[in-house]
Amino acid sequence: MQHDASPEPTPAVRIGRARFRDLDAVCDLLSLVSPGEPVPRTVPVALSLPPGRLTHGDCLCLTARLGDRIVGVLMASPPHWTETHPLRIELLRSVLYIGGVAVAPDVRGQGLASELLRAAEHHSRLAGLRLLTLEHPPGLTSFYTRHGYTAGQERLLVALPNGMQVRKMPGHQSAVKPLVPGVGLTEVPGAPARVVTGLLPGCAVPPSARYRHGRLVL
Repeated sequence: MQHDASPEPTPAVRIGRARFRDLDAVCDLLSLVSPGEPVPRTVPVALSLPPGRLTHGDCLCLTARLGDRIVGVLMASPPHWTETHPLRIELLRSVLYIGGVAVAPDVRGQGLASELLRAAEHHSRLAGLRLLTLEHPPGLTSFYTRHGYTAGQERLLVALPNGMQVRKMPGHQSAVKPLVPGVGLTEVPGAPARVVTGLLPGCAVPPSARYRHGRLVL
């Protein structure tokens, strides 16, 4: 009696460190994040970095592989606004910006973006980071909310010892996720969004704080 051949098992998705030879596949996927816009020139630079606190120095570059094919990617780095900030070193150790999460169209709906986010959070906690931030189109607010982010905010507001950091990206909204106790978000009267509090020592927002003319009034 002849038995039908068993179906081939579906290859498991593997999340791991991106390699420089993956550059073309990574760029192809990242081009889906903002169609029509060039992939940031920092991507090949990041992929060329050796492992450091994160997978590539201070950057996090992850791929999702299905067999030999790269079907998902996540890229994260220190936020651009930290580059010239007087507290740059402290912020470099505290906050990471997820600049892009992309999954190939034919494998969407299988939880790959969620797996990439969970892996990013794991790496970030191991590196001692305290906060993840990202910007997203309005249609993805519920997705990031389900993953524990405070999403859909008009802008990013971060209380720092030397003043308030404010960021707004036209056409996108802000999402943040604290990674450690002591970092959180608080409502401040007059503020257009919840304020990140406790990111650095000495920047906890007191209950008496008010937001006026772009500044915290304590």
